[in-house]
Amino acid sequence: MITCPNCGELEINDITIYNEYLRKQDFSMLPVLPTCRRCGEEVAITHKCTGGTVIVLNGTCGSGKSTIAEILLTKGFLVIDGDCVIQVVKHKKGKPEWNFKELADEIAREIDILSMFGDNFVVSAVILPEDLDKYMNIFQSRHLKYRLFLLKPEYQTAWERCQTRTCHESITPEYWIQYFYETLNFDDRFIVVDNTHLTAEETASRVLEDK
Repeated sequence: MITCPNCGELEINDITIYNEYLRKQDFSMLPVLPTCRRCGEEVAITHKCTGGTVIVLNGTCGSGKSTIAEILLTKGFLVIDGDCVIQVVKHKKGKPEWNFKELADEIAREIDILSMFGDNFVVSAVILPEDLDKYMNIFQSRHLKYRLFLLKPEYQTAWERCQTRTCHESITPEYWIQYFYETLNFDDRFIVVDNTHLTAEETASRVLEDK
């Protein structure tokens, strides 16, 4: 069910799913924040995903998560990008603070919303080892088949990409690049892709081959 606080119950064609005004990065991907086409108010959606597939792209800053997600977007996947999710969480809270648990909860909500439009998803976000079981529960409770990829170029490559990329307004501090590079270590549930010498298209093809 889709409900607007002003207009009442709505049909799927009565809503706009993405909110370009929350976008802070130079991506085609947009924050998922459904609003009523009639009055512009945010709407409540109770639909829940009941199946499909999800590709997870994890990795430190500059590993290529968003770039690969953009390519998969052009191939028909419904994409949830971590940076966009952060903007939605901060908007809903009305303050700049956020945490990784809130991101996981918001990603689950966005999977449910986007499942009204298809069943092939991409989640491009930093997922910490201690949060992995929470994501597994999110996927399994929605009967989603999942493939987990850790994009891990050489550290110097990730650092250099962060210095030259234009998708963010400022350069990512090296502290965070190194922190996530060292922290994101997983068991064999993740397929590690060393994309140091791969183009974005080659990396996307590798992900789809292992899907």
